[in-house]
Amino acid sequence: MAPALRPVILSVRPGITDPATILLRNEQELLAEQPDPERFYVAELLPQKAQMYADYVNQRSLRGDMKLIVSTLRAIVRS
Repeated sequence: MAPALRPVILSVRPGITDPATILLRNEQELLAEQPDPERFYVAELLPQKAQMYADYVNQRSLRGDMKLIVSTLRAIVRS
């Protein structure tokens, strides 16, 4: 994770859901396909998730949160 993203991410209280959780809901399957899951997580997934978290924090709004809730419910229903 880029060190500059850490204070941004930690500036808000964690929530129940976020865009990364929805987009990467099959994270376990992605990791299972990798020859070195830990390296893949640290080198690929973690930076992607950190950027998504920081983007969410920087762009958060009531409307965005409502969309996030709807997207989360859709993901749950489709599973």
